[in-house]
Amino acid sequence: MAVQGYYNHYDDPDDEFGVDEPLDRRRDTFPAGSTRDPAVPPPGPEMTPGPSKSARRSTDDYPDRSEHTHEVASNPYQKSSLVEVELRLDRLPTAIKLSRTWKDAFDPSQYGKSIMDAYRYSVFETAIRIAESGSIPPATLPTLRDVAPLLLRTRTYDEFRDLYHQLFHLETYTVYGPGYNEYDEPGIVVTATRSKLVSLTIDPSWAMTIDSNYIAQDIVECCNRVRAKKTEVVRDIYLDQESNRELAARLNRHEKILLGNVF
Repeated sequence: MAVQGYYNHYDDPDDEFGVDEPLDRRRDTFPAGSTRDPAVPPPGPEMTPGPSKSARRSTDDYPDRSEHTHEVASNPYQKSSLVEVELRLDRLPTAIKLSRTWKDAFDPSQYGKSIMDAYRYSVFETAIRIAESGSIPPATLPTLRDVAPLLLRTRTYDEFRDLYHQLFHLETYTVYGPGYNEYDEPGIVVTATRSKLVSLTIDPSWAMTIDSNYIAQDIVECCNRVRAKKTEVVRDIYLDQESNRELAARLNRHEKILLGNVF
């Protein structure tokens, strides 16, 4: 159950926007499961290493403010005067603004696509602003120090494994809006991870009878429900005094004990 303990959603090679967005520094890694002897701790990386050459694919991925900036300055997605999507750094929408003429400008079957196109435009623009500012986006996955107190509280291996999966895998969630059409089907279906809006479906017949402001609010609320699925980390003043190597060894011992209780 090995995993990279620090991961940024701008550094996902399978991500639709991964080519044009910044890569982040990699941090703690600790092994788990039977693929490696739990008694052997991994190398103890520093918690806040500096950027390395391997942390970036190329200057095109997340350029410095230099001659490379113009290479990503042109957004491949067209800005819409009818739809505006505001984001947090987790890349989930916090607000959607729809023009009064939005419904008339698109066929009802294209309502969802028009918002997704505006979302993609906003994601790209956000990536450019982050790159030009030289700041580092927040990590999607927690560090080893973040998860240690939670994992050490587990009392069975199944509980340990399930929590580990929850912490280190970006699951895809499907959330429904509050409105339903005449066939008792949801008017809005949002599919997202904790760091990306994957798809948006809006029932055409339902949308035609609903105020566009309510449609926008319902979509944002669905995204907030996905955002709320993020596990809140806790701090332990005693564990904070241990090094990364010591924490990894402690977690490996704990997992070994839980595995021993299974057999």
